[in-house]
Amino acid sequence: MRARVKAASAVSPGRACILIGLMVSLPGAISAAQWYSESSVRIRGVYDDNIRLSRRYGEDVTGSILSGRMKAGRRTEITDINLSGSLDLKRYSGDDSLDTNNGEIEVDLSHRTERNQFGLNAGLVLDSTLTSELESSGRTQASKRRIRKTFAPSWTHTLSERTALTLSYTHVDTKYRDARLTGLYDYKYLVLGTTLTHRLNQKTQVAASLNASLYKASNRVDSRTRDIGLTLGVSRDFSENFRAGIAAGMRYSETKYKLAGGDEENSDSGYLLNANMERSFEQAAIRGEFSHLVQPSGAGALLVSDRLILEADYKLSERLSWHLVSRVYRNSAADEKDSSQDRTYLLIEPKVRWRVTRRWDVEGSFRYRRQKRKSEGTVDSNAVFVSVRHAWPSRPVTK
Repeated sequence: MRARVKAASAVSPGRACILIGLMVSLPGAISAAQWYSESSVRIRGVYDDNIRLSRRYGEDVTGSILSGRMKAGRRTEITDINLSGSLDLKRYSGDDSLDTNNGEIEVDLSHRTERNQFGLNAGLVLDSTLTSELESSGRTQASKRRIRKTFAPSWTHTLSERTALTLSYTHVDTKYRDARLTGLYDYKYLVLGTTLTHRLNQKTQVAASLNASLYKASNRVDSRTRDIGLTLGVSRDFSENFRAGIAAGMRYSETKYKLAGGDEENSDSGYLLNANMERSFEQAAIRGEFSHLVQPSGAGALLVSDRLILEADYKLSERLSWHLVSRVYRNSAADEKDSSQDRTYLLIEPKVRWRVTRRWDVEGSFRYRRQKRKSEGTVDSNAVFVSVRHAWPSRPVTK
């Protein structure tokens, strides 16, 4: 596996272009095999006045991003197989260290019987810390290769017409290449969860979830954090155009450090919360979410994160549309005695998209980012993107 990862992470531009060509030419071949498929290719021009989001290394750059996306699968009454992949070639002027070839492949499998559903999600991501660390550690100053492997099986058993029990396991293995002195550390994150759901009526559902996780980081002190959380929630479809839900609970964690002078242990507890809503109109849609949860990071610590996400779409005309993406993250270490991970991150990105034809569209966007942490103070970034995209729409073929 290591040899495969090394080869994939060192894809040359020529080979990467060939891979993109194969990805976007797959629809015909897959459809002939009676599978559904869709794919696209996009070229983006970018200007960013602080791409590293750093006070020390901030510089203006221009660049281009060539991207390929592919999704294919096959469905029957009891089985669903889905394969997706992406490839991004990023090139920037003035600094070769920013250039990266990123790739991702993901497989989703599900199989249903009369009272059971078995699922499996597995994926491999090869990307750069310039983007991979934005939501968690915020350590984007040095462009390093991140290798992330995910394996997540699940089983859902129908107890009655309205009640179901789900058991799940998630294994995440993340490594950073040549990342010494960057503050990034390899880690593993394991989560075992169970959820009991009960539908009160056609519009309302309640759920209880219990999750236990283990975070292990290979940093200079070899830290381990065990966390357990319990939440109760309710979701409701108020109408065809309005859905909302909320879940709340408590968590408890213990962090252990292996030090030269002996082991040290700290504990922490707090609340868990997730509230979300979706509202659609004739020409617009709004989605919002607020959550207080735990997540792994490459900073050598399990993080507690407050997240506020707002997204909006508005159709200006038959071909012209406006989109808004905004996110606010406030992170801290699950070990309350560790304040080095305290960080606030803001992203606002409005977009305008023009659908030229059924398969071609042009998009322009402006992105503003701001990050605040004790070690650097407040830094921000302004970026402009212009892109052209060609899509091969889904072409399902049945027997």
